[in-house]
Formats: sequence, C-alpha cells, structure tokens
Amino acid sequence: MLIGCPAPEGQPAATVDPLSQVDPFIGTGGPGYRVGSATPAATAPFGLVKLGPDTSNGTAGFGAFHCSGYWHPDDHIEGFSHLHMHGVGVPALGDILFMPGDGIPETARGPADWRQPFSHDEESATPGRYDVVLADGIEVSLAATLHAGHHRYLFPANTVDPTVAIDLGYVSYGTNLGAAIEVDVAAGVVTGFMTNDDSFGGSFPIYFYAAVDTGITAATTWSEGEPLPGAPAASTGSEVGAILHVAGNEARIRVGVSLIGVAEAKANLDAELPVDQPVEDTEAATRALWAERFEGWAIEGATEDEAAIYWTSLYHLLQMPTLYSDVDGRYVGFDGEIHEAEGWSYHSDLSLWDTYRTAHPAFDLYFPDDAASFARSLVAMAEQGGAFPRWPVAQAEGGSMIGAPADIALADAIVKDVPGWDIDSAWPMMVAQARGEGDYPYNARPAIAELESLGFIPADVMGGSVAWQLELAWADAALVAAAEHLGDKPNAEHFAWRAGLYKNLYDVDQGWFHARYSDGSFGEDLNPIGWEEEFVEGNAWQYLWLAPWDAAGLATVLGGEATARARLDEFFVNARGEGAIIGPGTWYWHGNEPDIHAAWLFTLWGDAAATRAWVAWLMESQYHHDPDGLAGNDDAGTLSAWYLFAAAGFYPIAGTPTYILGEPAFERLELPVDGGTFVVSKDGDGDLVGVELNGVEWTAATFEHVELRAGGTLNFRYD
Repeated sequence: MLIGCPAPEGQPAATVDPLSQVDPFIGTGGPGYRVGSATPAATAPFGLVKLGPDTSNGTAGFGAFHCSGYWHPDDHIEGFSHLHMHGVGVPALGDILFMPGDGIPETARGPADWRQPFSHDEESATPGRYDVVLADGIEVSLAATLHAGHHRYLFPANTVDPTVAIDLGYVSYGTNLGAAIEVDVAAGVVTGFMTNDDSFGGSFPIYFYAAVDTGITAATTWSEGEPLPGAPAASTGSEVGAILHVAGNEARIRVGVSLIGVAEAKANLDAELPVDQPVEDTEAATRALWAERFEGWAIEGATEDEAAIYWTSLYHLLQMPTLYSDVDGRYVGFDGEIHEAEGWSYHSDLSLWDTYRTAHPAFDLYFPDDAASFARSLVAMAEQGGAFPRWPVAQAEGGSMIGAPADIALADAIVKDVPGWDIDSAWPMMVAQARGEGDYPYNARPAIAELESLGFIPADVMGGSVAWQLELAWADAALVAAAEHLGDKPNAEHFAWRAGLYKNLYDVDQGWFHARYSDGSFGEDLNPIGWEEEFVEGNAWQYLWLAPWDAAGLATVLGGEATARARLDEFFVNARGEGAIIGPGTWYWHGNEPDIHAAWLFTLWGDAAATRAWVAWLMESQYHHDPDGLAGNDDAGTLSAWYLFAAAGFYPIAGTPTYILGEPAFERLELPVDGGTFVVSKDGDGDLVGVELNGVEWTAATFEHVELRAGGTLNFRYD
C-alpha cells in the first residue's frame, strides 16, 4: 500500500503491507489492571471462531488475567479452544478444547492431564493464523475462517501414539451445563455440543462438526470424569470428552461451529473449509478477508513500532462484535427462536458501555456496512428480546455495566447516515425505552420518575447514582442529536431537558458531582480519589468530565473555562506523576472508559495546544509494541479505536456528528470513507500555524461528519 524499506528503530518507516505489521501479541500481557486481555488466536474479521491457546502457569490461571484464555506471562498451554473474546474484562468462553499429545492416556480427563510447557520463542501469530511448538516437539498450526477452525498437528518422528484430546467440559470460566460427543471412527468424524454457562451471558449451546481428514484409528470417550466401558463411540453429561488415536504423524482436522445445530455446523464447515485444504490455503483465504478490511488505509512517517501499534489497533478493532449468524443467515435470537438475517449478518458480544465511545464511531465512519449489521442486530435483540441490551453475549443479555449505551451507538449511526438498517423501526423503540413506556425484561431505565420529578437520580433509590445519571445524560444527549436529525422536535426538546439535569448533581460546596438524596441534600464529604458507592469503576475525579457533549455547560458548572482547564490540567499532571501502576489509576486512567475523552476537552475549552500535548503523551505512554502494550482491557477494541482516532488528529463525540480537532501523529494518513479517501497530512516543521479542512482555512475547535464522509483533506501547516 505504501512503498518503502525498513528503517532503524525510532526512524520513519513506510509500510509495504499493513498486515505484515500487525502483531497479535500486543495487549496479550500486562500486570494487574493493565492486563490487555487480547488473544493471539487465529480469526477472521468479526469471526465467530477465534481458534487459539488457553494458557496457565502450569497449575492454574487467575481468571482476571485470562479473560481471553491467554496471558503472555504463562508458560503452559491447556489446549486450543475455538471461541474467545477480545480484550474484555470478564473471563468467558474458551469452548470446544482440542489438545494433541503423544499417548494421552485414556484416563485423562482435562488439562491437568495433558497441558504442556511452551516457549514464546517457538510461537508466532499473524492475521488468520497461530503457530506454536509444544514441549514434546508437536508442531501446532491453527487457522480460522468465519465459522470454522483448521488444525494441523505435526508429531515428531519418534512419537509412539499420536493422540488428540477433545474436552467439552472445559470453559475459561464458569461451567458446562451439558454436553454430548459422538465419534465415527470409520468416517473420521467427531460431532457434539456443549452448553456454555459463564455467568456473563447466560447459557447457550455450541455445536460442532469435526472432520479428521487424516483419519482416526481408535477412540474412547468419557462422561462425568469416568471412562465408559467398551470404548463407546458416544457419551453425554456435563464433563464429556474423547481421546482420538490418529493415523500417522500428521493430523489435519477441520471444525465447523454453530449455535443452531450439528447439521448447521457441518454446513458452515462445508461452505468455508474444503476437504484436504492445506492450512496455508485457509490462512491465505482469511488473510484476503483481512486485506479487504485494510484496503484504503495508509500511513507515512511512522516508526516501525508506531506502525505496528497502528495496524494492530485496526486489527483489534475488527475482532468484535462476533458474527453469530450461520452461512445461510440463520441465527438464534434473544427469544430462543431461529431467525434469518437476509442481506445482513447477525452479531452479538457487544461491549457497549465501552465501545460506544470510540469503536462504534469508528465503525460508522470507516465500515458503514458492518455498522449497519451491528445496528440491525441491536434492533433484532430489542424486537425479539423486549429491550435494547447493554452487553449482549451470544443469544442473551449479559447484564453488565450501566447506562443506555445502545442508545448512543444507534444514535451515532443515525446522525452519521449509516445506510442499510431500519431506523423507522428502531427509533420508536429507542424513545419508548428511554421514556420508560412499557415493561422491559432487562435494561429498563432506572429511576425515571425520580429523575423527572426531582431533577436527579437519588442515591437512596439507586446505587452508583452519579455514574448512572452522567451516563444516562450522555444517552439522552445522543437521543437529542438523533431526534433533531430525524425531525422529531417533541422528543428532541424532552431529552434535551433531561440531559441537562446532570448539572443538579454538582455539589458546589465540595466541587464534585456527588450523591444527592431524595430530600435534596448532598452526601457527606467524599474521597475524590476513592471508589465511592455513587460511582461505578471510577472515582469523582474520573467522572468529573463525563459530559463532552456539553463542554460549555460543563465548564460553567465547574466555574468557567479557566477554572475547568486548571482542574483538568491538575488531573493530567497528577496522572503523569503517578505513572503506570498495576492497580486502578487514581487520576486520568486510560485503562478504563469514563475519562478516556478527557484530553480532548482542553480544545473545547480554548486550549488546543494542551489537547495536542496530552494526547501525544498518552499515545507514547499508554501504547507500546509489546505484550504489555495496552493500558488495560482493550474492551472489544475501544482503546484501539481511541489510538486510531488520536493518530488521525480528530476524535468523535459519540452519539453526535461532531469531531474534535487534535493533531495527526504521522506525516500522512489515508482513511477510507463513504465517498472515497480522507487524507490527513502535515506540512512543514516547527510550530503549528494553521489548519485547512477541504481547502478551507479552519479555525474552529470542531468539525462535523459531513465534512469528511465524502472524502477530502485535513492539512496541518507548521512553520
């Protein structure tokens, strides 16, 4: 895409092939609260199958470090499972585990009986493929399509008994509520299902069809930890698995997956992985899918490390939401029934409290076709399940986090004119749920009556009251933007009034948004750097800035722009002094979401230079080209999308058509948009002296979506 040659570390380097710059190990490590929860698993863009290693330290693995199943400091592999999430903060999935070995005994019942050490020196990953050599010399190569996983195990020549274990009782976290497995030795086929229940997204069955193309010579199964007499071909229970004795020293296995049934898993496999296809061909086909998503993107002037971080950020952004409709378009809805997505794809695993801030604006700008499928999926969840979700997982609402983030994500798609989804069906449901009209089985807006009568959510009615009200105010502001875009004046006026009520929680005497009670009184003194009950995953400092959609109003609440800037500067200066810690950040905390927009507020308060300086500091200090390269959970691409926007020199106010101007990190960026290409460039050296947007001198702090969706230029001049 760009012509160039490798440059010494720290020097500008052009990228010949962006995919070659992707490093799937970025964000797979990290200590404490800085764990990135990325996975190096082989996967296609938004693929259901993320086939990769689940690791441990040889005995166990602390769940919070294994949300994706993999943690880079580990030195043992438990096996290779087919379903993972990227960058989430809760351990989940890790389903349908395979593991090769030399003579895995028929008494083996889980990873404790077959886990193996490994070295990172014998491990590699690229988009669509993962490879590792296990301690006993078995060479493992994995590739993936959207719905299928491709395994190749090369056993050393001195292997006595090449075997493969399949464990359906294993999950990364939680339990399996029921499973079945059946082995057809003559046909070389293994089929079955397991029921994942990880207390995050409810329970749901996962079906598979595995074709062992190189053949099975014998097999045994187990149930509830006990071997079944006579080596039967099938078993059922919650702890279920099989030991396959495979023919020869090379095992090639293709595995199709579906949430509907075994026949559907086979159909997915047949459609995506032909018989006897080499792993290299599967990798190449999936790499072509990645190349399509990277088409139209280019950067110049980045160092090799910066290029790796940038392209890996784009790769991480495209990991989730997860595709859950089969190749024929059918999927299991929130009502438990089978539906068909015609002309679109059904996705779930939406970490909306995180992703509404950066990832969904990125989808709406750069990948509108995918954004339309995500929007249609959310609408289907509301139609089939009774409400818009906050954190949908597979075929159910996970119930995690706060606010009404689906409103913001959908409003963002509305105001940015994302085509191809049914706004006419979505909008009345969005309004009704926001107003509390009707009965909602999950995610009803809390304390609407109190909010509209008292002007605030009382702390004696709702835990986390300040966080809830600030989040819901942003959702209401997004509904205002959508209503104005749709010409719905009554709802625009109502939600504008309600969005502004967040100001009633500001305690002037104490100088914080603070818990307020039904009698109108504020709570007692709070610790502004402590996790008080009125906040959720943050403190008073971090929630002080949660109204970027109303920067002028927020500045007034804080005592004027000068006072607001001074407090914001104190916030960042203290964060820089604190440095990287393994616990929750006390001041600005890039590893979590409530304050990740904060640096951009300087521009809205008249100090664009401060935004440029602090954003540059965050890009340098919070992103690195190593396994510890993220400041915390990537949260389904949220931190990665932040980096993509920061590098381009502008940042979205989610749920609105507005972007805040910053400064590009590189000499030139090409970004694919609806109308073609949007080019961001830097000319000259020294101090920034001017900005041109589409050839017009631009002095405003912001610009609107319409200015870039058709393609154009954003040029920064230096002298």
